[in-house]
Amino acid sequence: MTTQQQEYLINTVIRRTVRTTLVAATCSTVLAAGLAACGTVQQLSAAQKVSDAFGKLGDSKSFSAKLSVDATAAQIEAFGAATGDKIGADSAAALSTVSLAVSLSADKPLKDLQSPKGADGKPADPDALLGDKALSFSYALTGKGGKSLLELRQVGGRTFAQADLAGFATLVGEDPSEVREMTADLPASVRGALDGKWVSLDAGTLQDFSKSLRGGRGAAGGKAGATPSAPPTLAPGTEENLLKSLKDVFSRDVSFEDKGKQDGKDRVTVSVPSRKLAEDLLKAFQPLAGEIPNLGKLPTAVPSDLPDRKLAMDVLLDHGALSAVTFDLAQLDEKIAPGTSLPIKIAFGKDAPAVQAPAGATEITKADLDSLFGEISGGGRGGLGGGLGGPAEPLTDAQVKELTQGGGLTEQQVRTYNKLGLGFEEIKELAVARV
Repeated sequence: MTTQQQEYLINTVIRRTVRTTLVAATCSTVLAAGLAACGTVQQLSAAQKVSDAFGKLGDSKSFSAKLSVDATAAQIEAFGAATGDKIGADSAAALSTVSLAVSLSADKPLKDLQSPKGADGKPADPDALLGDKALSFSYALTGKGGKSLLELRQVGGRTFAQADLAGFATLVGEDPSEVREMTADLPASVRGALDGKWVSLDAGTLQDFSKSLRGGRGAAGGKAGATPSAPPTLAPGTEENLLKSLKDVFSRDVSFEDKGKQDGKDRVTVSVPSRKLAEDLLKAFQPLAGEIPNLGKLPTAVPSDLPDRKLAMDVLLDHGALSAVTFDLAQLDEKIAPGTSLPIKIAFGKDAPAVQAPAGATEITKADLDSLFGEISGGGRGGLGGGLGGPAEPLTDAQVKELTQGGGLTEQQVRTYNKLGLGFEEIKELAVARV
């Protein structure tokens, strides 16, 4: 199994699982709201339990979620064999230890946090989120034994980061010494960050650098000094109609079944008929497609190869609080025979410890970031830049518009990828993969 295949597998596992969990949360909350309006909630106690549990997440001042493969290395190997994509023993062992954790904390209940607003009262531009002091968060990717491979934190308006690039190289079967050679010419602070040492950046540095990538000096296709536009929002009437349509769909298609106790926790199975749900959602969105920003052109029908089968996920509740969500990825492939599984788990926590700033972090300057970006986009040694194929043809405004229509990538991301050496077709593939 190649390094690219390993990375693709890890990314696919994470992407599919996060999407599944978000769908489950939306289904349960919207469905319960619709049933409550009809006065039938008490007849569906399992749905009520799940809806209440998701609703309680915002009552706390903190939140944590941890995504992991809830399977042994042997199970992962068997899954690869069943799908026809062989996974070696070393890769399976590595994947079985990887976890992704996210934590949020604030000085008020999370449901009471407000999105940053501009002077006109509309949602602020994306850069306003950088350095937001109202919310602290951490994002951590760990490997065997809980060893940190990548961690980002935002505390008190400052961003902190560390990465173990050599450790990640080992995880995907690469030689860590080659990684160290690639980073030898980087600024000492950046090199330290890639070797597991903490660095920090203030909000102003991040905002200036973000603007320079998107449309400031040297940004491909951008206008100097350009400011980002506010994120698009739904009109109130459109939002109300869409919510009503989703309630109707989920009320018909999503089912909840109380399965009793598992390890002392309440277990509720949430099931959906995959093809019927996709068809009903498409019908719900089609009349409103023109009113939803960045939605792009909708297909006239769901893909013919979409399986017509039920997909199920288990929700575990601990004294009414959301404890975990598990989903078996084997359900997504009809070729897999019964008995083969690849369960994915997201464990949730309330009242988690507040995110703290790490001690001894070295400050990263704008000059450091510029130097790093120069290396990536084709600078020294050819190591970092060479891997991305060198400079790419600058995108036209029409190409940028096309690449952002589907909602998979923002304009900032598109222009950044282009500056990193990716051309139109390569970025298009990324955009499609993220939709």
